[in-house]
Amino acid sequence: MKKSRQKPVVFETEVRQCFQFLVDDYGMPEPTYTEDLFPVVWYERPDLLVSVSWEQVPRDSAGIVVSADLLIPDRHCRADLPDLVEAAVFAPRHKVPWESYGAEVVRRTLEHNAMWLRRLMPLLLGPDREELVRKANDRPLDRAGNPKRRPPGIHWRYA
Repeated sequence: MKKSRQKPVVFETEVRQCFQFLVDDYGMPEPTYTEDLFPVVWYERPDLLVSVSWEQVPRDSAGIVVSADLLIPDRHCRADLPDLVEAAVFAPRHKVPWESYGAEVVRRTLEHNAMWLRRLMPLLLGPDREELVRKANDRPLDRAGNPKRRPPGIHWRYA
C-alpha cells in the first residue's frame, strides 16, 4: 500500500491564501513576512495590525497565534484571536484552534483562524473596538488569585 505524501507547508504561502480577504475586502496592502525569531506574517492598515505567527517552542508546544493590535495614538491595544472570539460572544476561546503538528493540521488551523477573523473584522474596525479588546484582555480573578469561570448560560453566536 502506498503512503500518500503531504505537501510541505510553506507558512507564508499558506497564510497569504487563507487571509487574502484582508487584502481583498479590507484594503490592506500585501503582507510583510519576517522570520527573525519565528515565522510571522503581518497585515497592516493605519488603524489595525494583524499578525499570524507560528511560534515554535521546545517540548512540542508549538502553535499558530493570530493577534490584532489597534493602532491608536498614544496607546497600544493588543488581543489574541481566541480572547477576541470569546469577548465578542461568538464562541468559547477553546473553539479557536492553534495546533500545528502536521501539514494538514497547520492548513486547517489557518483556515479556521481566518474564518474567525473574518467574522471579527467588522467589530475590530467598528466604533466599539477598544471595548472589545479591553474585554478580551480582562482576566477577572477570584479571591485565591485563580481565573474566574465564565458565567453560566452564555448564548454563543457560533457555538
